[in-house]
Amino acid sequence: MRLNTSELNKKLAMRFRLWLNAQRYSISTQTAYHNRALKLCVYIRDKPLRKVTAMDIADFIASSQPLGSGDGYVNSCLCGLRCFFDFLSFGGVVDKVAPRFLKMRPRIKRLPKFLTVGQVRRLIYAAANPRDRALIELYYSTGCRNSELRFVRVENIDFRRRKFKVGAKRKERIVYFGVPAAKAIRRYIGNRKCGYLFQDIIPPQCGVLTHNVGSWMGTWRDFRPGTDYGKRRSKYLGSRTTMSRNEARSRFTCFLKGVDLTRPKSDRPLTKSTMGKIVSDVARRAGLGPMGPKILRHSFGTHMVEGGINLVALQELMGHSYLSSTQVYSHLSNKTVVSNFKKAHPRFK
Repeated sequence: MRLNTSELNKKLAMRFRLWLNAQRYSISTQTAYHNRALKLCVYIRDKPLRKVTAMDIADFIASSQPLGSGDGYVNSCLCGLRCFFDFLSFGGVVDKVAPRFLKMRPRIKRLPKFLTVGQVRRLIYAAANPRDRALIELYYSTGCRNSELRFVRVENIDFRRRKFKVGAKRKERIVYFGVPAAKAIRRYIGNRKCGYLFQDIIPPQCGVLTHNVGSWMGTWRDFRPGTDYGKRRSKYLGSRTTMSRNEARSRFTCFLKGVDLTRPKSDRPLTKSTMGKIVSDVARRAGLGPMGPKILRHSFGTHMVEGGINLVALQELMGHSYLSSTQVYSHLSNKTVVSNFKKAHPRFK
């Protein structure tokens, strides 16, 4: 069956998603770039992609830009669409890469926020349980990104040398942690020898009270060995005409005392949002206001520079591709500059 132009454009956008996956782009990047390409295909309707011009791209971005968005939104759109049209160009679908005829405005580089050493100490002491303490200690001790720390496995941690390997953005590196972080990790994992360091919490089953036309029913899943693994089970509790909801719930609760409600504990890491919420909750408890894990990474970089580390070494520890990304911490850490200014300027005192 012959596809019309609109359907063909959307099909090419889907093939673009498959190509991104084959190129090992991160899931978030795949989703963002594919969504940009798909929205453009909807916007141009029946216009073939080979006839799309730079003005079409500009009109699409301008019409889809949310109110209050900054330069980052435009830059993100252009990056995704440039990648899409590069893909189309490689396949001979288009003769020119229209988004590359548009120039992005230079982004305003704002200095990142960071905590003082005293504030970091307050944050660590405000952790309410061993998991939260270990998480914050490790963020600050290693300077890891959120996406790196969540995939660390216990069996890959070298406690003797206090180091482990992380990978992000198609690169791997070794990060190191101190004695306080090592103690916090030991206290958190106990005797556990394998699995993700920060495991997702799977709550136990408690059963579900349901009903059909005339009956109260209790349901749960059976994960016992030798059974139909995960099969849904049910128990008749009584008639809805003679039994109230509270009575049915009470009867079901009593029945479940003799049922094995254990369910498998799958080895999966905490989600990025959960890890961010942990840091934010502890920060509020410490009186530091809402903040995310990235502030601890910035604090790590700033305090390392204040301690006299070489910028090239810091670049390796933080996993930066370019030294310019690391140099921002030399601007943040200006204690030496201020000290020299106070000593040298004749009109300071």
